[in-house]
Amino acid sequence: MTIETQRPTIAEIDLGALRSNFRALRALAPSGELMVVVKADAYGHGAVTVARTLIEEGCNHFGVATLDEAHELRAAGVRTRIYLQAGFFPEQASYIVELDLTPFVFDVSLIGLIDRAAASAGRHDFAIHVKIDSGATRLGVLPAQLSELMAAVRRASAVRLEGVCTLLANAGDPSSPITDAQLRVFHDALGTLEAAGMRPEIIHVANSAALVLRHDSHFNFARPGLAIYGLPPVAAVRERVELRPVMTFKTRLMQLKNAPAGSGVGYGHTFIAPRDCIIGVLPVGYADGYRRGLQHGGEVIVRGVRAPVVGAVSMDLTTIDITDVPGASVGDEVILWGGAGNEMISVNDVARLAQTISYEMLCTVGKRVPRVSRG
Repeated sequence: MTIETQRPTIAEIDLGALRSNFRALRALAPSGELMVVVKADAYGHGAVTVARTLIEEGCNHFGVATLDEAHELRAAGVRTRIYLQAGFFPEQASYIVELDLTPFVFDVSLIGLIDRAAASAGRHDFAIHVKIDSGATRLGVLPAQLSELMAAVRRASAVRLEGVCTLLANAGDPSSPITDAQLRVFHDALGTLEAAGMRPEIIHVANSAALVLRHDSHFNFARPGLAIYGLPPVAAVRERVELRPVMTFKTRLMQLKNAPAGSGVGYGHTFIAPRDCIIGVLPVGYADGYRRGLQHGGEVIVRGVRAPVVGAVSMDLTTIDITDVPGASVGDEVILWGGAGNEMISVNDVARLAQTISYEMLCTVGKRVPRVSRG
């Protein structure tokens, strides 16, 4: 990348770290099978690049939220299993079959729709996974509806019940009674299915946190998301598995200017220079995913030194105080989150300052920010 040919604000994607995280998490899975979640453009990392990289590592299962996300992967030549996790509407059933997706069925009425779409396409063994609502109270078939569900599966001629899954609402707490209760509900549901002669081949519950912290949530599949990208969803995960952040969000100094003591900086003059300062202007703002709230305590790294964000973060520009950064000059690399030398700014810390979570920070890195892969 050069400043002349590409925007200096980039999200650098470390594919070596991505591979390392996949191997570390796969080692924790009892069967070694992971459904890597690549929804929301792989949490902002680039779904196609992530999928292609992990296919080389032996990953054959990817989870998406929407049909558009699935279509992007198929159009890019991804021919592995793709699971549609976040629901669909009746009129989309035929397109699910056309894209050869494995849908998470969350309502009994959808089984007949998928069955008819599969039969119309000449498919006679189309796999579906049923999502059980074990207590998260989101998408899912309630345990009380299992009899109706089994009847719908028996009536179907073109689909088969390959998998059963559920969503854990509080997996980040390893001693959560919520998780305990959900697992009991899920086991009871599996027992009901088995008693009726239905034995799904694939059973999956564990997300990133549960894969690491709740061995009782391990069946024969796991669905890691955030941890694949090198971020522990809770601190306890960091203590048990080594993860490397995959994304470094960076930009470059665009202008330096002297601000005498008493000068106001940015919209509303929310920062008044308490001394003679050197202000650095960065070509990044909230349209790129660098949140406005970071004007209150945010820091960046310039030449291995932390520098505070000062003044309002605007749509396209951010200002920093680089008075204490020796030798700073136009063109210097600036780390918004990620590592530089001995310094590291975690996106988890940035998210806390912005009063949100790391998932949202990663997902809102804007489309106008190029993803540049290395490794």
